[in-house]
Amino acid sequence: MAEDCVESLEVSINETIRLLMTRTGVRQIDLAEVLGMTQGSLSYRLQGYSNWKIDDLVKVAAHFGLTVSELISGYTAIAAAGRLPPAKTQPARIRPKAA
Repeated sequence: MAEDCVESLEVSINETIRLLMTRTGVRQIDLAEVLGMTQGSLSYRLQGYSNWKIDDLVKVAAHFGLTVSELISGYTAIAAAGRLPPAKTQPARIRPKAA
C-alpha cells in the first residue's frame, strides 16, 4: 500500500512539472540545465523511469517560484491557491496584408 502512495506521488509530481513547463514555456533542455543534468536524464524522470531527488525538487520548485510543498501538492492545488507562475505569452501573429 505504501508503494502505491509513493508511485502515485511520483506520477503527480511528474504531471505537475510537465504542466508547469507547458504553462511557462520552459523546455526540457532549459530545466535540465537548472538541475545540472542532461535533457535525457530529465526526460527519464518525467516519464517515471527514475525517481526525483529532494535536492532536485527544491531546484524545480524554486525555478517556478514555488515551495516544495506546493510542488508536491499538485497542479490543481497550486492553481486553487493562486500560486501558478505567469503563463508564457504568445507572440502576436501578424497577418499578411491581402493583395
